[in-house]
Amino acid sequence: MRSSGPFRDEQVLPTAHGPRSLRTTGQIIPGADPRSRYVLLINDDLTDERAASAQIHHMAHHDTLTGLPNRVLFREQLDAVLAAPAPRRPVTAVLCLDMDNFKVINDALGHPVGDALLRALASRLRQELREHDLLARLGGDEFAVVLPGLASVDGAGVSAQRLIDAVRAPFLIDGHTVSVGLSIGIALAPGDHDSGEQLLRCADMALYEAKRNGRNRFEYFRLEMDETARRRRSTEMDLREAVTGQQLELYYQPIIDTLYSDVTGYEALIRWQHPQRGLVMPQAFIPVAEETGLIHEVGALALHQACREAASWGTEQSVAVNLSPVQFKSDRLKAVVASALAESGLAPGRLELEVTESVLLDNSDRNIETLKALKALGVRIALDDFGTGYSSLSYLRSFPFDKIKIDKSFVQDVEQSRQSMAIIRAITGMSRSLEIQITAEGVETREQYERLREEGCSHFQGYLFGKPVPAGQRLKRL
Repeated sequence: MRSSGPFRDEQVLPTAHGPRSLRTTGQIIPGADPRSRYVLLINDDLTDERAASAQIHHMAHHDTLTGLPNRVLFREQLDAVLAAPAPRRPVTAVLCLDMDNFKVINDALGHPVGDALLRALASRLRQELREHDLLARLGGDEFAVVLPGLASVDGAGVSAQRLIDAVRAPFLIDGHTVSVGLSIGIALAPGDHDSGEQLLRCADMALYEAKRNGRNRFEYFRLEMDETARRRRSTEMDLREAVTGQQLELYYQPIIDTLYSDVTGYEALIRWQHPQRGLVMPQAFIPVAEETGLIHEVGALALHQACREAASWGTEQSVAVNLSPVQFKSDRLKAVVASALAESGLAPGRLELEVTESVLLDNSDRNIETLKALKALGVRIALDDFGTGYSSLSYLRSFPFDKIKIDKSFVQDVEQSRQSMAIIRAITGMSRSLEIQITAEGVETREQYERLREEGCSHFQGYLFGKPVPAGQRLKRL
């Protein structure tokens, strides 16, 4: 009452219902009598407001599924570690972690199992880290770790390997035994970069390298990875322009019958006529197209162009088009094939769709349904690179393929390797029993052709008969 200004106070008071946060505001009010003054006090219970605010803050900075820090909090804490004086952080490592084959498990067993697996993984990873290490979930099945105060660079690799080993043991999730791997990319400060954003980018590039080199392993960031990433981004940008700028075209390689007397069809192989780099082969851009999702546009372009050109030949020769594993999983694949046939007027029986064994390694029921839907259009289905995968025999039992293509690695060794010859003999014998045509790929010599013909191959493809060339230059007859 001796003060003329407003009064404000905030405190936590014990009550019969537990501690409550109260905010008190007061104001002096003069009375009618100059000698009298009054005090007006207003108390607000802020307990629920403070709890809600804390909850909102936690949700904004933590992953709701695992309870771990999210990308926002991870960046804030990483920047705080990097801002500390150098003697307190001799080496700081940033690790990007990605679960191998998570999508396969999530698709096969369902999202509840996938979510439970992510929670179990987070718990197992946390147990392998020091108390002051930071573990965060950045999204999906991608996690990140900050290891501050390491005595040496090697300490990051030791920790990464410990995390990989910890994940190797199977998880028991809702009655399912689930085995996964872990790929890790490592970036270091000081050394690779002092910026949190750039360190995370470097670790992500190293993670990509770990996956490219076989998965279930770790890789340290190297400067050449940055150059590789720049080239990949440049290829992606150029490829987007190539799709709309008619820079992609098809080359055709002839397929020959048993008697070496006629060209029965062609395999369509995509090429990129780059305005600066010249002719670019598919292995240089198809992986980028698959990573970025551009493969759907590239694949649709190839299907439409192959059907359109084949329809103009005025023959009954077939045309074979490869389907990418990413493209095969698209729900729109059947519609794209149907559109290419309808637009071109090509007889469905003249179109052959080639799927590799790697396409069929997971989600078998859905794969069979996709194959049946394509087959219902009237097209032919060929199993490419036979013998290099793991699921071939079970699929031969489940789906009536029209053709099997023996991988060229067996064909090229047919004259020197007894093992390759035995495998080819087994494939041709089985195919005769199942009444499936056999194409031998990569035939380069007359001797290879004669041996394969004797073993029962019905069609042949390779440099002996012709290299892939533009449609106007294709070998039309022998």
